[in-house]
Amino acid sequence: MDLRAVLKVQGYTDEQIKAVMDAMSANRLYVSSVENPEETITRLQEEKEKLEEDAKQQKAAGEQATLPDTTAAEEIRKLQETVRQGQINTQLIVALTKAHAADVDYLMYQAEKTGEISKVRIGDDGKVTGVDELVNSLKKNHAGQFEDPGTDAGQLVRAGIKKLETGDVSGDDAAPQSLEEAYARMYSGDEE
Repeated sequence: MDLRAVLKVQGYTDEQIKAVMDAMSANRLYVSSVENPEETITRLQEEKEKLEEDAKQQKAAGEQATLPDTTAAEEIRKLQETVRQGQINTQLIVALTKAHAADVDYLMYQAEKTGEISKVRIGDDGKVTGVDELVNSLKKNHAGQFEDPGTDAGQLVRAGIKKLETGDVSGDDAAPQSLEEAYARMYSGDEE
């Protein structure tokens, strides 16, 4: 029941009730259904402050709890990137080997150094794309690093053997033609 209803029950007319309500409003007097509204307001303010303090504590605890989650998420992202890069490297090594690359590690280094390896992508289906284009680019830029596919596939290809001398090679006293040959002569006693 509100104040209008109470006044009506007490026998006040509608004009009298309106006059009372207008006078209360002009004097800033308000009716509340709460007993002792000042005490209620004070109690509610105290409860509000306590809830705000609890919210701050929970937020601080929540930030501490999410910190390891953030670290874990970052670690997972790093591991996924490592796996992705491993898949790309594996596909590139296989493609370079099939292309008869003499020094796969050197060509991998060149692909990373020039940034061309960043053009190789892994699709949503998990397939690596761009490897053939990278191998063709490496063949063009480093043609000396690729063997002629017409050579015997079963023959071992030795990388890094450098010729020591070019010129007339005649007889047994001829200069060794590679470092390997020089070492072989040195240890076999053929060298003087």
